[in-house]
Amino acid sequence: MSSYADICGTKHTQGSTEGGYQRYGVRSYLHQFYEDCTASIWEYEDDFQIQRSPSRWSSTFWKVGLISGTAFMLIGLTVLVVGFLVPPKIEALGKDDFVVVDTRAIQFNGSLDICKLAGAILFCIGGTAMSACLLMSAFAKSYSKEEKYLQQRFKERIADVKAHATPVTKAPAPGESKR
Repeated sequence: MSSYADICGTKHTQGSTEGGYQRYGVRSYLHQFYEDCTASIWEYEDDFQIQRSPSRWSSTFWKVGLISGTAFMLIGLTVLVVGFLVPPKIEALGKDDFVVVDTRAIQFNGSLDICKLAGAILFCIGGTAMSACLLMSAFAKSYSKEEKYLQQRFKERIADVKAHATPVTKAPAPGESKR
């Protein structure tokens, strides 16, 4: 198995001195733990199963969809709350025979009703988009051509090993030797 130093190309020097004098005190080894290691272990191991990595576009698609769904949901919730918290205006004033109808109040109350409806629709669209994107992220399986080829090669090796192995069907007797 390849070591971490082989994969990441770590280079360590032993007993280094800087400027001709030896340093004293506590030495920090944090750089050994936080190195930039971009190579994958799977590139160096032929016998292990390859790592699944979704394609870049599907990953970007569901993340953007999740963000936009969240935005629609929050905007819908805000519009819905405004529609319910703003008090409606009185549409008609007067006594028995004399009634004055306020057309601006009727329009305002109609706008509040439209605000409630639009908020509910945006909230539902945002929730649906979020749930669809979360499902898409969970079930997104896309392999590159190289990954598919390596998977097939690995399956062929396993089948070859199983085909050439002779199964033991009976335990040897105490005095019996191997053939």
